[in-house]
Parts: sequence; C-alpha cells; structure tokens
Amino acid sequence: MDTALEASTAPSGTDDVGVIVAPSREDPTVRRFSPVIGGPSGDRVRGGRSGWWTAARVLVVLAMLVLFVGVVEKQHCREQGWTTPDQFFHGCYSDLPLLYETSGIAQGVMPYGHSPGATGLAQPPLTGLLTWAVGTLTPHGPAIERDRWYFDLSTGVIAVLLISLVLLTVASTGRRRPWDASLVALSPLLALSALVSFDLLGITLAAAALLAWGRSRPLLAGVLLGLAITARSYPVVLLLALALVALRAGRWREWLTTAVAALVTVVAVFLPFLVVNADAVKVAYRSWWNSGASYGSLWLLPLSLPSDPKPRWTTKLGLDATRLDPGTVTTLALLGIVLAAAVGFLMTLGAERRPRVAQVAFVVLAVVVITGKAWPVQASLWLLPLAALARPRWRDHLIWAGCEATYFMGVWLYLASQTSANRGLPGSWYSLLVVVRVAGLLWLVAMVVRDARRPELDVVRRLGDDDPLGGPFDGADDAVVVRFGDESDDLGDDLKDDFEDDFEAQPGAEAEADETDVPSPVDDDSLAAPPSRYP
Repeated sequence: MDTALEASTAPSGTDDVGVIVAPSREDPTVRRFSPVIGGPSGDRVRGGRSGWWTAARVLVVLAMLVLFVGVVEKQHCREQGWTTPDQFFHGCYSDLPLLYETSGIAQGVMPYGHSPGATGLAQPPLTGLLTWAVGTLTPHGPAIERDRWYFDLSTGVIAVLLISLVLLTVASTGRRRPWDASLVALSPLLALSALVSFDLLGITLAAAALLAWGRSRPLLAGVLLGLAITARSYPVVLLLALALVALRAGRWREWLTTAVAALVTVVAVFLPFLVVNADAVKVAYRSWWNSGASYGSLWLLPLSLPSDPKPRWTTKLGLDATRLDPGTVTTLALLGIVLAAAVGFLMTLGAERRPRVAQVAFVVLAVVVITGKAWPVQASLWLLPLAALARPRWRDHLIWAGCEATYFMGVWLYLASQTSANRGLPGSWYSLLVVVRVAGLLWLVAMVVRDARRPELDVVRRLGDDDPLGGPFDGADDAVVVRFGDESDDLGDDLKDDFEDDFEAQPGAEAEADETDVPSPVDDDSLAAPPSRYP
C-alpha cells in the first residue's frame, strides 16, 4: 500500500480532532516493516479521509484479498470434495458442505419445518435459517458438484458479511484511528477460519450492536444484540460486559433499555421457530448441554495428553487417558462463565480509570472461550474485532495469530490421526498446541488488562479520547470504584522493559508524542454456540 494512502498523526501544536493516526508512525511493528512500502508516512501526509481511497475502502479491498487466500486454502476440497481424512491432511475442512448434506437441506428439507427429516441444526436459529436459505439457491446435481456450489454461494455471503464487519470496525475506532480496523481486515484468522462456518453472521451483528451502543442508541443496540444472540450465543457475554461498565458509571437506564430490547428480540425470533418445530430449535442447546469436551478445549487434555503413543513422562507419572463426563465438563464451563464475570468485575471496578467497553468485552469473552466445552478454530473470530479495538498493536496480534495458525495446522493432523494413526499428529503434541494457543490468547489478554490498569499506556486514550464505544458512558463520572492494595503494583511492571517498544520512535517522534498528548479526563460453547462437529 502506498504511504500516500496513510494518514499522519497531528503535526506539532495541532489539536485537530479529525487528524488521522498513521500506524506506520505510531505502531513500532508497522514502522519497522514500513520500508517495504516506502517508509513511514511524512509529516505533511494527511490521508484517510480525503480522496476516493479512504481508509475504509482500502481495508475492504485488503479484506477481500485475505478472504481470497482463504478460498485458495480450501481449493483442494472444493475440487476433490470434502472427504475424510483427505480434508484434514490438506487443512481444507469446512462445516458448510457438511451441514448442507447432513441436515437434509441438500434433499430439500427445511430443518425447522414439519417435513420428515426436519430435525434441526446444531446451530442457533438465525444461522440455521441462513444455512437453509443458501441451500435453496444451490443447484441440484451430484454431491461433489452441489457441495461446490453451496460452498461458492456461502463464500459470497461471507464476503458480504466481512465487508460489513470491516466497515463497522472502522466506524467503531473513532474519528482518528480508522486504520486500527486493519487488524481485522488483514488478520490471518480470516484466511484460516472465515470459510469454516457462518460465524461471521453473529460476529457482524454483534459489532453492529456495539457500534449502536457507542453512538448512544441503546434501543437499536439491544435489537441488534438480540439478533446476534440468535445467530451465535456468545454475544450474551457482551451484555454482561456492558453491565459491568454500567455498574462502574452507576448509569443503568441505558443498559436496561438495551437488555430489554435484546430479550424481546430474542423471543420474537425464537417464537415462530418454537411454534413450528420446538424440538428442532432446542437441539442446538441440548447438544451443548449434553456434550463433553471437544476439540480446542482445555478439558480435553486429560484424554488427549496421555493418549497413545504415550509420552514417557506420562507413563512414569502413571497418567492414563481419561475422558471427563459431560456433567463435569458442563460444570467446568459454567464455572468458567463465573470466572469471566469475576475477572471482568475486578478489571472494571479496580482500575484507576474506567476501562473501555472493548477492553472489558474482550477480556470477559476470552475467559469464556478458554474455559468452554469446545474452542473450534472459527470461535477465535468472535474475539477478532474486539481485540482490534481493545489493543490496536500489531506485535501482540501477530503473536496471537501465530499461535492460532500453529494450532490450526495441528488440529487437522490430530483429527487425521483418528483414521490414519501413522500419518497424523499424536495426542501429546496436539495437547501442546492447545496450550500454545491458550498462551497466545492470554498474552493478548494480559496486554489489554495492563492498558486498562495503566491508561497512560493505552494508545487509544493517549490523545485524550475516553472511549469510542462508550456511548452514554463516554466521559461519565464513576459511581463505583474498588481499590485493591497498592496501585503501583499494576500488571506488567515486571515486564516493563519488554513493553518499551510500544513507545519506541525514530528521532523526534518522542517529542511529537508529548506535543500531541492531551491530559486524560479524571472522571471520566460456555455460552458459545454449540460446537461444530469438528473444530
């Protein structure tokens, strides 16, 4: 991308709130790699809003290129068919053709209707409805051809959803940081997981709900959040995050408006499905409740780690492969939700300054995902827009994405080992990748919590902004604050040297940051959707 398309930070002495922040000047990681595209943007470059190539349009084009990489990654299965174990060895598995065939949609069955074979989908109703709608447009023919048609049509739908998500993220970053949305548009997670399922439907609706909240439209936020919940169950966690921020601000009226609107919307969407075929609607939630630990979950480690071929150290310790019963896993997942609420409570009420909505939502959802019954590869997309808004730093996102990519390759080889043990990945190595994946996300969580506890390190607030998604809470006074010991013991003090690159700059940049700094205001499947058959 030509640096002329980038926007610069404000020149010295400028207080123009419309000036666009350029990642090539502000983000140390981007700055290091910027010579590839001509170096950091200059002092007189003022892009991002002028001309046809705005930041939003550039990012939409880049997102489509990343999605195209995902199409190429799935090309082997698209040409040869989604067969086991071939789809695992080539890493091109997708839920889309699997649901199309196994749900009866390929045979003309409406999963939520009265016709024979209408047994529902292991998906929330709005996602199930989209799955069926795409199926009605798919031409009949041999299985391999109709699966290819279904995948191609689904790719078109996902492309539209991704464009919407990028534009919503740009709008959610505030007036000066549209390029933060590049963390969504250019994320490797899109290429790896966007075409695995229709999860982007719920993600896009959730992003729209948060934007409506940020624009102080709680009623619309509630309607959109309710729709998001009927597409993916995880947006319930966003309602919890907003409640924690409302508790800190002591302003409940707007939150109650959003919560009631979300509840009414959920009931309005569910009611017709329940009237027509209640059992078909309930199957997704029953399957979650009755299921045990699935791929990606920490609760699968007692089974996968000591599995054959067993590592020597597990044999010496006398560890045997143990599958936790569904009741135990359900209890652990529910306790994970309680833990997430507790972490969010301490983070929101214990920080010196009220954390931003995106920060609270990201941390709470991350804990729910890590402690859930399953963590399919596409579930990491739930966190992506929140991560971009909570911690707009490429270094930390690349660390997280690298761990995700490593797991993505490993999980398919582990699944392949179930049918071809001599070619797949042993359970012990798969377990190591699960731990690496968790560590990558925890790293990003730690960075977000550090920024929340030390707002002077938060790049979003460095120029004096409070909270782009704060909505009715933006700049509000605090009503409830909890102090926990010495505030000087903030998270990250022991790693201070490691974080200094957040403030690295070329000669003169440090002075520039000082000149542009404005004092901050003083007052200012868990619930996840039922897991897919494969991760």
